[in-house]
Amino acid sequence: MYSTRFLCCLMALGAFAGATSTPGDGRIVGGEETTIQEFPYQVSVQLHGRHICGGAIIGTDTVLTAAHCFEDPWSSADYTVRAGSSEHASGGHVLSLQRVITHGDYNPQSHDNDLALLILNARLNFTEHLQPVPLATLAEPPTADTRLLVSGWGFQAEESADSAEVGVSAQLRFADVDLVGSNQCRRAYSQVLPITRRMICAASPGRDSCQGDSGGPLVGYLPEEGPARLYGIVSWGLGCANPNFPGVYTNVAAFRNWIEEQVVARGWNGLLAGWSGLQ
Repeated sequence: MYSTRFLCCLMALGAFAGATSTPGDGRIVGGEETTIQEFPYQVSVQLHGRHICGGAIIGTDTVLTAAHCFEDPWSSADYTVRAGSSEHASGGHVLSLQRVITHGDYNPQSHDNDLALLILNARLNFTEHLQPVPLATLAEPPTADTRLLVSGWGFQAEESADSAEVGVSAQLRFADVDLVGSNQCRRAYSQVLPITRRMICAASPGRDSCQGDSGGPLVGYLPEEGPARLYGIVSWGLGCANPNFPGVYTNVAAFRNWIEEQVVARGWNGLLAGWSGLQ
């Protein structure tokens, strides 16, 4: 069965002992450790102080993540964001949320429109450890030549319930993945769920995102090595690094108008140009 890449509320509240892992359990699979200096837009979204999802800084008080990370009965007061740290459990800055804005058309059954904006209770002071990432546009979609990177703190792999490795990664990790064409992705999931134009797919042999990485960024570098762009939000998939089923991501470019409408509606300063460093 498919699953989102979200750590369920019981895990977020510390009920790891005896927990049974689901087919989507895992952290960045086939990747390697990195630091927040390399991914300064990455944040940890936390429920009652426990990491459950990732997210990406896109403005001075704004984080973009997945809608499925937010479930009843929890309210915005139950969540925090840790930014500016390579570790989800220490360092950086922990910020409370003013508001969670999930997309009005988010469908928890199909995972279509799976995105949310987090409005922080404080404005961020940008440093080398803390930077926004610019959003991709429909005019410049990723291609086979785009270098795609996914990052997060999710579980190690699809571990069984008695595995000693069950648990999130202490250190931020990333993996290179390849774009999977929409037609190929639709065929792969034809008996599972529809792949819509608001989704993109990516995977590489032995490399993928997994549970605990939900809401985290899929960024890309165009062949001319310009700045990173945020192309996707970790959403769902069948298994982790399953050669027959690529990871599915919310297509950020398809929602750029919606994001900017939220910015205008709330009178924010707008989205920032974003970090221009290179990995």
